[in-house]
Amino acid sequence: MADTVINGKVYDWSDITIDVPGAEAAQFNEISYDFEHEAEAIYGRGGAPRGYGTGNKKYTIKLAMLREDYNLLLRYCKKRGKKASLMEIPKITVSYANDDQETTTDVLRGVVLNKHSFSAKQGDKSNTVSLDGFMYKAPRLNGVTF
Repeated sequence: MADTVINGKVYDWSDITIDVPGAEAAQFNEISYDFEHEAEAIYGRGGAPRGYGTGNKKYTIKLAMLREDYNLLLRYCKKRGKKASLMEIPKITVSYANDDQETTTDVLRGVVLNKHSFSAKQGDKSNTVSLDGFMYKAPRLNGVTF
């Protein structure tokens, strides 16, 4: 196995670029995405697993941004004649780039943001909007389909 040379710096928030085609000016301050493929042990006689079965795949996403950037996404929807309640984004690209390392790119496809959460309270210095949703197409993680 070849030794991997790392410059000591790991990915941090400043190394991440999030691109939404058509809403490039929108800046996000949080992204989280999860992928799950249902699988469970299948049992036979004797109580020991004899194999496993698989079920559905599930892809979820969560984004957070300032209200000003959310307004850019609303313009994105308006320009395309789309409802905000089912904000559909064909592709979100998340790139991780660090000095002396190759760029890692995750492509999140068929994104639907169907939960929009707003909050504000006295003393806040900014207002954040959280968007939760799902993907109906398999994501590609650095070129590998989940």
